[in-house]
Amino acid sequence: MTSPLPEKLLLPDLSHVVDVVAQGLSGESEPTSIAKRSGIFDPSIPSNARSRERWTPVFDAALEGSPETLPKLLENIRNSLGEGPRAELDETLQRVRESCVSRVTRTAHPELNDQADDLITASSVEQMIEAAKNLRSTALSVRRLLMRPLLGDTFLQLEKNLGASFSEPEWLRMQLADQAVYVVTAVDYLLTLLYTPTTTSAQLVLGAEADSDRAQGRSDEEALDWLTRRRLDARATAVRQSQRLLVALRRDIA
Repeated sequence: MTSPLPEKLLLPDLSHVVDVVAQGLSGESEPTSIAKRSGIFDPSIPSNARSRERWTPVFDAALEGSPETLPKLLENIRNSLGEGPRAELDETLQRVRESCVSRVTRTAHPELNDQADDLITASSVEQMIEAAKNLRSTALSVRRLLMRPLLGDTFLQLEKNLGASFSEPEWLRMQLADQAVYVVTAVDYLLTLLYTPTTTSAQLVLGAEADSDRAQGRSDEEALDWLTRRRLDARATAVRQSQRLLVALRRDIA
């Protein structure tokens, strides 16, 4: 059995929304009536149940329906609520969005940990190059995920139906996207060193560096030792940056 996509809206995500609706619309017939107006028929509402237990199957059916079903349900609910509960519903939906963004970013690309381990344990230049390329590809994939609006279709439809605005938690995405860039930058520097022939003098390897003149007059053996140490330092930096990204992805930020 495959796990649901992390960006898919689930019933547990709407738990607090159901609470708000159940408190604001506690009439016994209201779940059935509003469900029918929203195109949801026979949502298996238990008899003699509390308000929340009557609303839960309605939301469950809405999530299983077409992409327009949940927005339509929330529109009809919102129109039936008083001003206070309506504002509370809007605030709760905003928190749902932030929570889902946090979940997506935390669960994205768990292979980062394995790839960082592969890089730090690589015993040859060829192995380091392969591991570095894999790590770079994953970091770029993470950044692409973060730079597109998460749950965009769902919440754009909600905005259209409800006339409400659900702002993208930009700071959350950009913080992680920046860290993904740091990983790519560190890996690119490492790859530059790894692709440098061992017969090239240290001065030519990093000729643009301010201290590159210190390589002048070194023997080939000294230049190779210098290059090797640079590679190891760059590898450690790349692994450290990837671990920071992994920690940030797993952290409950929202």
